[in-house]
Amino acid sequence: MNEIKDHFPKVLIIILLLFVSLSVSSPAIAGEFYKWKDKDGNVFFSDTPPPAGMNAEVIPLKDEPAPNFKTTPKVNSPKPKSGITEEKRPYSSIKVIMYITSWCGYCRKAREYLQSLRVNLVEYDVEKDPSKEKEMQSKSGGSKGVPLIDVEGIIIRGYSQSAIKDAVEKRRSS
Repeated sequence: MNEIKDHFPKVLIIILLLFVSLSVSSPAIAGEFYKWKDKDGNVFFSDTPPPAGMNAEVIPLKDEPAPNFKTTPKVNSPKPKSGITEEKRPYSSIKVIMYITSWCGYCRKAREYLQSLRVNLVEYDVEKDPSKEKEMQSKSGGSKGVPLIDVEGIIIRGYSQSAIKDAVEKRRSS
């Protein structure tokens, strides 16, 4: 019985939230709700009258239509300030720097994917050019893992088609 009493406030909150959401979302609901306390002092809400012998407070529900909220669809890219449609940059204008090694399979996959997007791709082999290895480490926070992809300041560690595509699309929209 103590477990029920411990969980009762949570159940009451859930019931109240359901009551409120139903009363707001449906204009067809009209009628009465009842509020009463049992012998242990627990409060109940119901759309049916309480058991015999219980005094209940009647809570009338208003028969009003739900408010008409106008919503606009969520768009991932910012809307243009004027009424003119904002054009995206061409893929070929997006500069992508990729730090690689000759033996890295993920570097090859990343290269193929970036080439399929037709971005302006520049590759640096960090084993052949120590200055590019240091440049890569400064961009990656010290990591030596390849590939490291820099899409105009958006850094991607490793190979992830979705991360690459997201970064390129973000730069096309900016």
